[in-house]
Amino acid sequence: MTSTLRPAAAADRPVTGADAPRRRGPDTPPDWFLTLVSVLVVLLVVTQRIGVPVGDEPVSIALVLAYAFAGVSLAGRLLTVSRVRAGLYTVAVSAVLLTTATVSWLGWGADFSMSSLWLLIVIYLPWVLRVRDPYGAAVVARAGRTFIWTMLVLAVVGVVQLASQFAGVWSWEDHLGELVPGDYLVPGYNFTNELTYGNPIRKATGVVLLEPSFLSQFCALAILIGIMLRVRAWKLLVLAAGMGAAVSGTGLVMLGVGGVLLLLRAPHRLRIGYVAVAAVVPVVILQSPVGEYFLARDDELTNENTSGYSRFVAPFDEVWNGLLEEPIRFLVGNGPGSVTRVLLSLDNGGVDVNYSVLPKLALEYGILAGGLFLVFLVLAVVDRAPWRVVPATMVFMALLLSGALLQPQTAYIVWLLSGIGASDRPADLPWARRGRVRTG
Repeated sequence: MTSTLRPAAAADRPVTGADAPRRRGPDTPPDWFLTLVSVLVVLLVVTQRIGVPVGDEPVSIALVLAYAFAGVSLAGRLLTVSRVRAGLYTVAVSAVLLTTATVSWLGWGADFSMSSLWLLIVIYLPWVLRVRDPYGAAVVARAGRTFIWTMLVLAVVGVVQLASQFAGVWSWEDHLGELVPGDYLVPGYNFTNELTYGNPIRKATGVVLLEPSFLSQFCALAILIGIMLRVRAWKLLVLAAGMGAAVSGTGLVMLGVGGVLLLLRAPHRLRIGYVAVAAVVPVVILQSPVGEYFLARDDELTNENTSGYSRFVAPFDEVWNGLLEEPIRFLVGNGPGSVTRVLLSLDNGGVDVNYSVLPKLALEYGILAGGLFLVFLVLAVVDRAPWRVVPATMVFMALLLSGALLQPQTAYIVWLLSGIGASDRPADLPWARRGRVRTG
């Protein structure tokens, strides 16, 4: 019997791409860990509305899932602490604790919430962790592929939700709300969002997502990840349909930001099929039954009764006026959780104002402490991340679109698609490019 042996050089050469063998390579973590990553991604998306009763209202189950994942991964020696991020986190947390103590000493304690402070500290603690080298890129790629497939399913569900209402074969029902007791549902989100005031048709949420805007943003994020992973064009088409079913402009804004970054940072990732999808989708959406609702939103930034105004204009205007009202707030803020108590909001007898990360940090912790925490958040996402384009787009999403600093559902998705995969190579930042070889 004879056998054919490969030359040693060929045997040692790594095989990548579609022809890669299924066996684990030196840059791939154990299969059980990749499976755990996939399970966490799916659960973070589909359990967005589920909470664990703690105190007056439930806390997102995403917090429990992330800590369980971190505990198992640390025990398996697959996660390690990033010293840079841990240092930044320590400095930032120390700063917010100091400003909170100062605000309490000044007698403003009635306006702030200590639970908000503890949530801030607890939610972002896992962000100091990263996968041990050289597994980071493989872990983020697995998280990205799982996220795409998860959003493909929810995009189809969202399209069915909206189309069946237009066809008159189904009326909006909150099936998840009927199955899960109210004490275990995360409050404070506009789950049943009408197309227009008084219209019985509701925007799609994919059943399990918190709001239509989440379906829109997550579909847009999945499209960008799909381009980076070079998935088939039909998947982008389905995701775009899901984004349209949400009838929310946030996904379009996010896709616009990501598209510009793609052209600047990774134009080689674009394929003819992707360009064709980009050309066809806007035409199809505008010619569909929801087209008129997108076109009717041309006054989003000027009309005080629109979601765009409450997200991009009102919070910054309110926070700026709030800082000017008490100039010492520039230095120490007004205390954790106080933004909706002292400024215009539904909780304060006003209208809905979406205080995103930037205005919330500034008003509650001041420019210095809030700025330090912002530096930690941004660097934890973009510094040494495996991909181009996606981390920077997620920074934009987290800071301006997702709408909440204390939103673990989004925080851990961002972590799994960026910071968890940070490596020891030079940071993927504009000032760190000189002398580097382009890798994707």
